[in-house]
Amino acid sequence: MTLRVRSVSLNLHNRRLLENVSFDLHAGDRVAVLGANGAGKSTLLKCLTGEYTAVSGAITLDGRRLGDLPAAERALKMAVMPQGMTLAFPLRVCDVVALGRSRHMDERRSRHWQKAAMEMMDVWHLRSREYPTLSGGEQQRTQMARVLVQIWDCHQHSGDGYFLLLDECFSAADPAHQHSMMEKVGSFADRGVGVLAVMHDMSLAAAWADRVLLLKQGKVTASGPVELLTLPHILQEVYDLPKSLADDYARNNRHWLERNAGQSTFIEQSRSLRQI
Repeated sequence: MTLRVRSVSLNLHNRRLLENVSFDLHAGDRVAVLGANGAGKSTLLKCLTGEYTAVSGAITLDGRRLGDLPAAERALKMAVMPQGMTLAFPLRVCDVVALGRSRHMDERRSRHWQKAAMEMMDVWHLRSREYPTLSGGEQQRTQMARVLVQIWDCHQHSGDGYFLLLDECFSAADPAHQHSMMEKVGSFADRGVGVLAVMHDMSLAAAWADRVLLLKQGKVTASGPVELLTLPHILQEVYDLPKSLADDYARNNRHWLERNAGQSTFIEQSRSLRQI
């Protein structure tokens, strides 16, 4: 199954926010969407989730126009974590996570999945805490557990047909948690879930993504393999960086990409040894 975006444009309040954006999100993809502030990253995500409907072009899921799919049906296959979620009600962490199964109507029967999601996001020990009392990073990890448990069915069979859309989902977390949590999100891609993540941190994208979509003023400046982040002239164009800074960022991104490649090789070798 493929989430396909073709020539998507959006005008809002007499402003052109997106212009002719096209890309595909396939099963198992790890795609990072990057760009400067105001580039259109979050706007693109809102188009994909149906929050913005006055969109020209086409967004299809397995050949069906996204706008034609009922919200309840989309929720069974597409989990979304928008930017800056707030919840003022004094729900416990475990209750917030359980909301991820509401569309499936199995909140009680899926308690073991909810526990697994909370453990994955390192909030199981906070399960009885009231959500508003948590730190910003803890709240984000709780919301991420809620989003992940929504598509936890992918652990029962192939994840092909499930999609995970994330908008700066760990911006309030410390660097260690950011890398650790995105690595765990990546395990869903390993099961066949298509993951698209809006990011600001280039090094985190270089360490995690397979492909990148680079936006500037609502247009796609470049898209392709994550190695694009190691090219100074691309970073200069996307972020309007001076050459010296672009060189530094490209060098740092290359370090993270190579580090990630080394870890992947080690993991694959370890798996092979366990199979012998």
